[in-house]
Amino acid sequence: RVVDFYNHNLDITKVQLLKIRENTHWNYSYYPIILKDEISLLKLQRALNDNQIFPRRYFYPSLNTINYIEKQNMPISEIISSTVLCLPLFVGLNDCDLKLIVSLINNTLK
Repeated sequence: RVVDFYNHNLDITKVQLLKIRENTHWNYSYYPIILKDEISLLKLQRALNDNQIFPRRYFYPSLNTINYIEKQNMPISEIISSTVLCLPLFVGLNDCDLKLIVSLINNTLK
C-alpha cells in the first residue's frame, strides 16, 4: 500500500525511482529515491526532518571513503551514495503522513 502510494504520487520529474529488474521478487524493505545531487538530498532531508519525518541515507557513505580501508577512487559509488535517500516504509504509515511526505518531496524539489 505504501509503495503503491509513493509510486502513484511522487513527481518522477524530480526524483528517480528504483527500477526493478524483470523476474526480481522485491521484498519491499526499502524505498530509495535518487536525487540529482547531494545539495538536493540535504535540502529535502532537512524539509522532511523539520516535519518529524526521518528518511535514511542509503549505502552512505560510500565504503571506499571509510578510513579503515585503503582509499580507492570509486566515483560512481560516491555519486550514488551521496544522492540516494530511503523514504519511510512500514506497515503503520498512515495516509495523512504519506500525503505529507509526498507533498514535501514534490514541493521542496523545484
